[in-house]
Amino acid sequence: MASSPDFPRNLEPSQIALPVALSRGALIALPHPAAKTKTYEILRFQYNPETVTRARTGQWERKLDKKPTKAAQKKMEDDASSGGAIKSKSEVVSFKLVFDAAEMVMAGNDPASSAAAPGLGVMPELAILERFALGPDQVPDPPKKENEFALITLAPTEVLLVLGPRNFPGVITQMNIVEQRFNPYLVPIRAEVDIRFRILESTAVIVDKKTTKEVFEALQRQRRNLAAMAAGTGSSVTDAIAKAIKPPFWTKE
Repeated sequence: MASSPDFPRNLEPSQIALPVALSRGALIALPHPAAKTKTYEILRFQYNPETVTRARTGQWERKLDKKPTKAAQKKMEDDASSGGAIKSKSEVVSFKLVFDAAEMVMAGNDPASSAAAPGLGVMPELAILERFALGPDQVPDPPKKENEFALITLAPTEVLLVLGPRNFPGVITQMNIVEQRFNPYLVPIRAEVDIRFRILESTAVIVDKKTTKEVFEALQRQRRNLAAMAAGTGSSVTDAIAKAIKPPFWTKE
C-alpha cells in the first residue's frame, strides 16, 4: 500500500485547470488474510462528494436489575450521573459519488462504433462498488422457504473509506445507483451512487482484524486530539457555566 497505486482508467476532466491539487477520496478493499497474494483494490473518487452525512442512532435505556452482580452494580454507579446508557448502533456515513465518462467517450478513448464494441462507460467503476457491496464473486445461498422476496445473506467486502486525513473502516450496507446518460448501445456513461457506509467499531470483524482495529483506534486518537483543541478549560469556563445556569432575574421571587 506504500507505493503509488496504478489506475488503468482515468476519468479526470482535462478541460478544467485547478489552482491546487485536490486530495481525492477513495475506497480501499481489505484482502482476506487467507489470500495467497494480498491485493488492495482501490476505487478513487472521480469527484469528491459535495456532502458527507455522519449519523449515529440509539435508544435510551435504564435497566435496573433486582439483584445486580458486582459488575452490573459498578456499571450503574458509573452511569449514575447520566441515569442510564444509550444502546447504539455504530456510526453510518452517507455520501454520493458521481462518475462521468463523457469526456473520455468524446475523446474517442471509449468507442461505441458498433454493437460488437459498445464501449464501457462507467460500468467498471460501478462493478467495483457492486463487488464491495455484495462481496467478491459471491453466490448467495438459495432461500430456505418458498418466498419470492426472501432475504439472502451477504458478506460485503470490508473496506477503508478515505476522506482526506480521516480513515473509516467499514462496509457498504446500502447502495442506490442512478444511471443517467447512455451511449447508443445503452452503456451508462454517467451515474450517481448514493452510499450508506457503516463503520466497523468492533474488533470482531471477518477479514482483516488487525488493520481494522488499527485504523479505528487511529480515528479515535485523531478525534481525541482534535477535541482537545476545541474544548475550553479553566476557571473562567467554569464561571461562564455557572452564570449560564443561574436563573434569570425575572424568575426570582
